[in-house]
Amino acid sequence: MVTPARRRSVTQRRLLWSTSLAAVVLGSLAIGPDRVGAQQAPGEERPGGRPRAQVAVDIDVLRSEDVAVTQALSDVQENVRRQQEELEAAEQALAEAEKAVQEADAAVAEAQQRILDLDERTDLVVVDAFVNPPTESAIEALSSESLTDSTVKQAILHRHADSDAELLGELQQAMDDLDAEMARREKAASEAAARRAEAEAALADVEEALSQQAAFVLAVQQRLDRTLSEAEWLKDIDPALAEELLARQEELAAVLRELEREQQAEEAKRKAAELAEKAQANKYTGAVIKPVPGGVVTINCPAGGKISLAGDIADAVQRLLNDAAAAGITMCGYGYRDPQDQINVRRRNCGTSHYAIWQMPSSSCRPPTARPGTSMHEQGLAIDFTCGGGGTVSYGDVCHNWLRANAGNYGLYQLPSEPWHWSVDGN
Repeated sequence: MVTPARRRSVTQRRLLWSTSLAAVVLGSLAIGPDRVGAQQAPGEERPGGRPRAQVAVDIDVLRSEDVAVTQALSDVQENVRRQQEELEAAEQALAEAEKAVQEADAAVAEAQQRILDLDERTDLVVVDAFVNPPTESAIEALSSESLTDSTVKQAILHRHADSDAELLGELQQAMDDLDAEMARREKAASEAAARRAEAEAALADVEEALSQQAAFVLAVQQRLDRTLSEAEWLKDIDPALAEELLARQEELAAVLRELEREQQAEEAKRKAAELAEKAQANKYTGAVIKPVPGGVVTINCPAGGKISLAGDIADAVQRLLNDAAAAGITMCGYGYRDPQDQINVRRRNCGTSHYAIWQMPSSSCRPPTARPGTSMHEQGLAIDFTCGGGGTVSYGDVCHNWLRANAGNYGLYQLPSEPWHWSVDGN
């Protein structure tokens, strides 16, 4: 399930990637393609007293040595990772603070309800004291026929008075408890406000770090293009020098490829969270099954076979299969299932009426049969993976081990009870 805090995080991160691209274009116009530096010195404070979230990379990208450019790129990349970790920690702290506020609200409401209940009972005490004042009871005790009668009546009066006093004491205690709960609620709200401000500040830091990274990567790509073009030109003039240039650029290209993979993983996770939220709304709603996100498309498995699935996750799953194959892991699988197939099964197992097909509890069918529209497969957002051209993935096999280590980077998560079943939300 996607929480409000997670939804906010997903939306914010989506904006970060789009605004970072705009920053690249504007930034390259402002500082030129050859020189990329931290536009503010590290540690310099912005309004509000927070230090800047960028690192010093004030080097001439085209003219500096390869090792210096690679190190600077690594520094910028590490800074982004650090800022994102701080953002995740701040978001977690905010979620915990918001939960504390909810718990405090519940405690205040409970204390208020207790006071209302006690108010009703104390009202009866007041009425009883007015209708039966203690003086009348005392006179009645004096007119008792015997000392025993009088003792019994006095004992009853004392017990009644003690009960009333206890009730009034409970009311006072409840009011004291309410004051304490309201104070705790105020403290929790103040803490949540502080954590919210920290999360917003951390988000701004990530935005700054991403903007710097994007601008620097653009300059490095330009350097790489120029050097590779030079190497191509030198192949006929000085093959040895051309080979040396190509070899020196491979390390830089490897760093850029790793950065691209990280960005793709972040985008896949963001997209999966967004689709998971939509999937909950798309599930069974009467007799209406909403369209598959992005339509149904088909991708090819590297060793043969095809998978039909939602267009919105097709690219990420294709990358997963290709990257797994590059690591020596052969997988394919089964994705989209036509809801009409489930409707036909319900007709056979549950009955042919509208109620039987769409509303009857699964347990009432023989055998038990899920209602149409309740499976992630029917939205093309789940895949049952097969391993090595054989059966489905099993716990502990090479495919499951690889998926456990890597599938999250492509926006897929396992249903814990089924090692073969992976979807955008683990359902």
